[in-house]
Amino acid sequence: MKTLDQKYIDLFDDFLLDKGRLIDNKLFTYHFKNGNPIDVIKALKVYQNKDGGFGQGLEPDFRMPDSSAIDTSIGLRILKEFDDHKLVKPMISRAVKYLESTFDKNRKGWFAVPKEVNDYPHTPWWHYDEEQKMTAIDKNWGNPSAELIGYLYKYKKFVNKLDVEKLVDNAIEYINNKQEFNSENELFCYVELYKLLPEKYQEQIKDKISLGISNVIEYDRDKWTDYVPLPLDFISKPDDYWFGIKIEKVEENLDFYVGLIEENTVVDPPWGKDYYKEGLKRSYNNWKGILTLDILKRLDYFDRIS
Repeated sequence: MKTLDQKYIDLFDDFLLDKGRLIDNKLFTYHFKNGNPIDVIKALKVYQNKDGGFGQGLEPDFRMPDSSAIDTSIGLRILKEFDDHKLVKPMISRAVKYLESTFDKNRKGWFAVPKEVNDYPHTPWWHYDEEQKMTAIDKNWGNPSAELIGYLYKYKKFVNKLDVEKLVDNAIEYINNKQEFNSENELFCYVELYKLLPEKYQEQIKDKISLGISNVIEYDRDKWTDYVPLPLDFISKPDDYWFGIKIEKVEENLDFYVGLIEENTVVDPPWGKDYYKEGLKRSYNNWKGILTLDILKRLDYFDRIS
């Protein structure tokens, strides 16, 4: 079993100070240096717009300042860790109002981004197709609708216009009727939904999520440097539900991550640098910070940092 030396934590801290985003810097400081949660909250506030939604490049692959469903899912994912703080409750309430105002009745959920995304630098997968009236991401309904429904359930005391129980039922019906799984990102959103729901709902979707993961997960370590879904993409902490993922492959994935950090200090986006030109140049370093922090947190949760 490999463990990561503390010196790599300090090296990553230097990277964030030099090239990272403030929000990632504050999240790192909170998790690894006993930082103040207020600093995280204040850094995240910069990304919340007047309409309550999140934008301003919180998702680094498009630089649209306007709010979007995908940015709001990221914002709420961060906020839920601090939702007992008095400063966070108004932020969550405003985000819920944004989700209610942008809910698409015909879709029974949300489109990831509005068409205005095309007016700003963005990677190809975030391009809004005027004929299809959506992006390529939207071909899989659950990303981000499944995750957002989970937040509405968790924070239903702030919900006024939507029937949250019906939304949950729709999300359950969707995945249980799904015959083919080809989007790990949609499954990531369903894993987040699973974590946010009570057991009575979890029991209705865990087998289908497990099946979906088994169809997309890559267990071949030789392919892990490519852009493929790894075991630890679906498990954050040891006490998470593992959806049938093999324990020996989780341990191997942890060893792989230790070696990756030891070799590179920061993790490069496995989908490559070619997309990050002109108005997206800074997004490449944004991703280095996001991905490395995510890996370091997993290593810490699994007691792999010495």
